[in-house]
Amino acid sequence: MKLEEAILEYERRRKESLKRIEKLRQKYNKWLNKKKKELLKALERLEKAKPPKNVDKRLLQIVEADRRNYTGSMKHVLEGILTVDDLGKRLPDIAKVHVDYGKRVMILFEKEIYAINSILKELSEGYAEFRAELERATPPDIDIAGKLEDLRRVRWELKEKRKALSELSERLENEREKLEVVISSEKFESVDRELREVSSRVRSIELELRSKVSKLQKPLKRMRLGGIADEVAKSSGVALERPEEFLSLLVRVHPRLDGKARKSAEWLLKNFEEKVSELSNLRETLRELEKRREELLVEVKPLQDELDTTERELALLREEVKKLERKLSRIEAELRDELEKLENYLGKKIEVSF
Repeated sequence: MKLEEAILEYERRRKESLKRIEKLRQKYNKWLNKKKKELLKALERLEKAKPPKNVDKRLLQIVEADRRNYTGSMKHVLEGILTVDDLGKRLPDIAKVHVDYGKRVMILFEKEIYAINSILKELSEGYAEFRAELERATPPDIDIAGKLEDLRRVRWELKEKRKALSELSERLENEREKLEVVISSEKFESVDRELREVSSRVRSIELELRSKVSKLQKPLKRMRLGGIADEVAKSSGVALERPEEFLSLLVRVHPRLDGKARKSAEWLLKNFEEKVSELSNLRETLRELEKRREELLVEVKPLQDELDTTERELALLREEVKKLERKLSRIEAELRDELEKLENYLGKKIEVSF
């Protein structure tokens, strides 16, 4: 059976079922009205019934109070029951009144309460029968057309998002190429190369000097001279930060050194000033190169900002595509479930592709 035919057949059967349900409700509403009249008459008989003679006055007072509450409350509940559906909602209220007040009223009016109880039982059983018939007559809730519409809409959205994703990815690649062209230009490469070379030379000199100074740290610590001597003993970098003070210290302590410490001190006395001067010049060159690089990066910044913006947009768009793919999978699964329900209801295999 084709899907279009299956949907039409479902709608036809559904309309027939709704007509049967309406007739069913009319049938049970008519039955309900009859039972309400019987119950009201039974309540009137209870109201008019005479209590047995020679009953304890205290007991009589309690039962009479409960009889008034019982009949009044039961009538009040019945006023709110107009249809069989109302009956289902108010059965718990009827049961509560019957139990709360009826158990004591029954002490003196057993016959009347049994008569009412019999009608209440018929009401409960009749409603259960109505629900069973209603369940058999009610068609399953199947929304193939709605699910297909959802499927078409999400597929269209997914197609558009994927198209936008492809276009944005292409744009991002173009922006990267533009940025790469600028960054890989001769000016950039030249400055970067010089920066690397000068930085390497600065690190090399610093390492060489600090290595020589480190050999003096233990002797300086043992001498306990205080001031810069103690500071150098803790950190060799102090010698580079305060070269003049360090050289002055070196001249004073050089005669008291021996071994590796003395050799390092002699090397430092000979080369330290020149190395520090070179280091100062290299650092100045480094600052100039970094400044030049920053100036060149000003040209790159708009391109980099544009690239960053596009990357953020692309990440958001990818997430939207993933959400739509998950939604599409969910709708396809729901549609398969709906089709299975429809096939079971119609008892026929349905030809469909989606």
